[in-house]
Amino acid sequence: MAKPSFAIYPTLMLCMISAALAQNGDRAGEVQNPLPSHLQSPPAPALSPADAAKTFKLPPGFHVELVASEPLVFDPVAMSIGPDGRLWVVEMRAFMRDINGTGENAPIGTVAVLEDSNGDGRMDKRTEFAGGLVMPRAVSLVANGVLVAEPPNLWFLEDTNHDGKADKRTQVAKDYGDATNPEHTANGLMWAMDNWIYSANHTTRFRYDPKGTQGQWRRERTVFRGQWGITQDDVGRLYHNNNSEPLRMDVLPAEYLQRNPKLVAPDSVNFQLAKPQDTPVWPGRITLGVNRGYKTLRDDGTLPQVTAACGPVIYRGAAFPRAFHGDAFIAEPSANLIKRLEVSNAGLPSVRNAYEHAEFLTSTDERFRPVNLYNGPDGALYVVDRYHGIIQHRIYLTTYLRNQIQERGLDAPVGLGRIWRIVADRASRHARPDLAKASSRKLVAALSRDEGWWRDTAQRLLVERHDLSVAPALELLARNAPGKFARLHALWTLEGLNAVDWPTVQAALADIDVDVAVAGARLSERFFPEDPVRVAGAIATRIKAGEPAFLRQAALSLGAGPAQAVDDVLAQLALRHGALPFMADALVSSWNGREAAALQKLSAGGPGARAVAASLSAALLHYDDAAQVDALFARLASKDSPPWLVEAILDGVDRFIPGEGDRRRTAFLPQEPKALAAFARTGGAQAARATEDLKYLRWRGQQVDEATALATLSDAERKRFERGRAEFQLCAACHQPQGQGLAGLAPPLVGSPWVNGGTGAVVRIVLQGKTDGEMTMPPLASLDDDKIAAILTFVRRSWGHEATPVTAGEVQAVRSETKFREEPWTEADLAAFN
Repeated sequence: MAKPSFAIYPTLMLCMISAALAQNGDRAGEVQNPLPSHLQSPPAPALSPADAAKTFKLPPGFHVELVASEPLVFDPVAMSIGPDGRLWVVEMRAFMRDINGTGENAPIGTVAVLEDSNGDGRMDKRTEFAGGLVMPRAVSLVANGVLVAEPPNLWFLEDTNHDGKADKRTQVAKDYGDATNPEHTANGLMWAMDNWIYSANHTTRFRYDPKGTQGQWRRERTVFRGQWGITQDDVGRLYHNNNSEPLRMDVLPAEYLQRNPKLVAPDSVNFQLAKPQDTPVWPGRITLGVNRGYKTLRDDGTLPQVTAACGPVIYRGAAFPRAFHGDAFIAEPSANLIKRLEVSNAGLPSVRNAYEHAEFLTSTDERFRPVNLYNGPDGALYVVDRYHGIIQHRIYLTTYLRNQIQERGLDAPVGLGRIWRIVADRASRHARPDLAKASSRKLVAALSRDEGWWRDTAQRLLVERHDLSVAPALELLARNAPGKFARLHALWTLEGLNAVDWPTVQAALADIDVDVAVAGARLSERFFPEDPVRVAGAIATRIKAGEPAFLRQAALSLGAGPAQAVDDVLAQLALRHGALPFMADALVSSWNGREAAALQKLSAGGPGARAVAASLSAALLHYDDAAQVDALFARLASKDSPPWLVEAILDGVDRFIPGEGDRRRTAFLPQEPKALAAFARTGGAQAARATEDLKYLRWRGQQVDEATALATLSDAERKRFERGRAEFQLCAACHQPQGQGLAGLAPPLVGSPWVNGGTGAVVRIVLQGKTDGEMTMPPLASLDDDKIAAILTFVRRSWGHEATPVTAGEVQAVRSETKFREEPWTEADLAAFN
């Protein structure tokens, strides 16, 4: 099982299903095409770069310039701009070269270096730095080489003899994504402000450590982020998206929240900035060639909301008007456009469309496929244009889409590609950057530049060089630079050099700008071991200013200190500021292992701590500790528990149970919650809440573990189960390895009524997909009957499930019954089969 919406581009789920459904009359299961006859898919010929440029429409004050095109670049999907202005482009040349995906494992992927030798702004020289790659998808410049993503491998490629070609290959990771499913695997490789390299669609972050005692490369577990592309803003917050949602973000640094494995459903990571329907898209052309276009398009034949959002970037240049700074630009290749979203981080973070019934860039060329966006050294916005007719992988290719591609000739030509630059009309031409050979002193000066690309690149180069002679200059910059972004980059460069001292941190904590103070709090954590009272006191002093961003970071940073030095400060934060959005996440992450004591401290407080108490309660329920769970539920009937605390504990139960509304899933406790059941019998509104929650709780003695589930299977069924365990990696990309799902990407499989229901329903979901109105699971009809039966047998007998195994014969029978159906099933459709 896989992701909402029919993925059409690796990790992007681009959608190109058009409107002429079914050629076979009124046969059973077939959906007719209700599109008005005047809506016809327009031709989609391949255009020359000059002609393609004429199809672009931009707001007044902007124009598009060609940076590179075929035969200089082929099938580009990602790039990195070097400190000397050269472009390092990764080319995924084997992806869907024909409708069957023939030869996709051929080692013909490349990393090309493009150069502007005469300074006219257009690339004119190509050097193939590396070849022989299978479906490469990301590139990042690091030190004297480049990181290249070739799932499941992450390579560090170096040119040791300086001939422009890689001659040394080092494997940094062998588990970087999944090579079997190119639509759902790791990409991105962005060096962020905190000197870690982050990816989309992956749960490991990497760090280049030239002086590391454990080797040149460090790795740490992180959270799953997005599908294709990742970006940061000027203060280092991470943003990402998935194909059906334009933008999500980590409001708080996610790694803090991982300290407490019992923290339930943190709101501050993978935060949805807007619902897709609140940020509609306005294509410049009829877009009949999208998923379920016959049903979802507007009357004029245009796509109403994103279905292939990808490649986000926060604009951090200085060439566009000031109002653009900090806004998000989103590539939407299925609608042939680039969306601009105005970003607000005041209060609850949010985005809104920058234009009414319009987009930043639209094209009438259906083959214009923007898949990645970047800030440039000249303040321009750089666009990687795949320029390819077929952008859905064969795994998800439906019969109808095959017909659409063939009828409209979208399968040829191949091997094209363009890189564009969006320029403000009034922007002056910049000289090529010269940071590659700049002195460390000049790199320190570059940290004060207005353009984010310069600051990011200068910081990276300084950290890579590990030139400690610039530490005094960085300390001076961190304290006295007039621009806050220069002060921030100076602090994080010192962190990367492991040269942060306490006076510099103390100055940062007192900085006039809260974002600098937040960085100061993060850097103060390293000083807890030598003087925890001093650090906690310095953080507590800044807390008095009452700035929400600092309060949240203080709650996170205090978690690095010993309990005796920080717990009283944490409790005061909870009692005074616990209702602040995302504060509960920060506090509970810091109370790891001390949740019961923390809840006891808060119980004497007031309702302002309700959100924190709820999160603490949910965490306590996650412990495999029956006595602790009993003690929590005993509070419900205690005379010492104020009404707000009773509500908070029930809020925690609600949080502990996954899902919302009628999509809630089963949750498991170590033993029967007798105190909760007794409270449910007392009557009243809160007792009714407890009664409803009990419907979704199971406990030891009820739960069927895997050994028990397998004990009732035949030998053949066990073999099918074990094969399904291996094949489930295809589904785990979206539904996650333990079937827990991911908000905005895929629903949980654990406790799912469809997984545990009738065979007829779950097989139909796999074969034709399922939609709930907001998310759509794509069909997996290309998988054979045996593989589908194995996967379904695995998920129906795992995680406490005890549904019947599925046979290949059952899959074949459903496939035969529904072979003419192209439309995903709705829950109403499936009810009869469940």
